[in-house]
Amino acid sequence: MTGSPPVVVIEARPETVSARLRALWQYRGFYGFLFKEIMNRKSRGTLLGFWWLILRPLIPAVGFIVAFTVVHPVDNGTGVPYPIFFLSGFIPWRVFQSAMVILPRTLNWMQGIMKRTYFPRLLVPLAGFGPTFIELAVLVLVFIAVLAPQIWAGTPLPIRLRWETLWLVPALAAALAFALAIGMVMSVVALFFRDVVFTIPYVVQMIMFVTPVLYPVTVIPDAYQWLLYALNPMAQVIEISRWAITGSGAFHPVYAALSLGTILATLILSTAFFLRAEVHLADRL
Repeated sequence: MTGSPPVVVIEARPETVSARLRALWQYRGFYGFLFKEIMNRKSRGTLLGFWWLILRPLIPAVGFIVAFTVVHPVDNGTGVPYPIFFLSGFIPWRVFQSAMVILPRTLNWMQGIMKRTYFPRLLVPLAGFGPTFIELAVLVLVFIAVLAPQIWAGTPLPIRLRWETLWLVPALAAALAFALAIGMVMSVVALFFRDVVFTIPYVVQMIMFVTPVLYPVTVIPDAYQWLLYALNPMAQVIEISRWAITGSGAFHPVYAALSLGTILATLILSTAFFLRAEVHLADRL
């Protein structure tokens, strides 16, 4: 007697939202593979390769610092040296900007893999955070390098290390969450209209100039600051980060709750949209 023939079990895709979210954990081993693929895709065909991931945040950071400390010195009105003032806001902003540029491209980059195998498609934009985390690490090293002369000289540092500094963690998490919320939607749209991936970098760059990254929020009249916080959740994220690191500015619980609540609501709605669109992605791929 010959052995029994092998049995192939084909499971249906999870249908409920909770089942799809649980599938993220079940397929967690696939995350590392997607992470590497996106990192390779980001630097593929370039002369410098991986070094671009280091130069991308380094060039604008050094450029802005030189421009506003050497070429045209700027008084930020907080008593904090401009490089520290700038980096305390630029770090969470760059996290948001980097993710916003990369995430809309991820589904297009991974089309070939998605055609061949099933895994929760939500893993794709999540894996797109890989280059962003590298840029974050580079900017942290730049921040330490800026502080190094004062550490070496033993002079008082223009930063504070108290319990308020812990607010830097939710500020960075909020920047990532907001980028993920928008990036998930844009990644689906980009499958139909590739103009999105070329437009978003310019739009995000313009938004930076109406966000208090290069300047203190006090340059905006008090009567209009609420409008800035209401229309631009990243404005309060930047202020929370700057307040947490340097102590400059002020923590506004109402504005913080408004911004973080807006980001959370956007993330929930965007996740629901992505999970609903996931069912129809096979028709487009």
